[in-house]
Amino acid sequence: MVISALLRLIYPPPPSLLITAMSVVSFASLANAGFMEIKGKHMQYSKFWNIGSGKTSSSSEAAQKIKLSSRTGMLVVYTPAFLAGAASFGLFPNEGLRFLLLSSALTIHFGKRIFEIVLRRRKIKKNQRMLHRQRKDELSER
Repeated sequence: MVISALLRLIYPPPPSLLITAMSVVSFASLANAGFMEIKGKHMQYSKFWNIGSGKTSSSSEAAQKIKLSSRTGMLVVYTPAFLAGAASFGLFPNEGLRFLLLSSALTIHFGKRIFEIVLRRRKIKKNQRMLHRQRKDELSER
């Protein structure tokens, strides 16, 4: 009985043809993206995007691109995911243990990421102020 409940939690049967089709499309697109990365055609968000290509973007192209700090970019990406996970508890209150575990894991994960971004920024500012004071003290001792 415990094993059958565990198997239903881990491997639930596909509820519809739509879910199966979406799974196949997702797998195919991820496989294609991985194959393209291996071939050297990197995605634009990839940290390896322009390495070794010898291409330099023109100044007009560079001026048209939006530039965000990494902190702002991470907050823009992680905040909606966190809010969606948190909202799922209220929107779907009785969906079962599997849904509760998944929603909890996603909400905690993205909440932790946002917390790290905010705290890391504060810690960096604090360290910068401390280093500035140390340099100032060293200069005043001379």
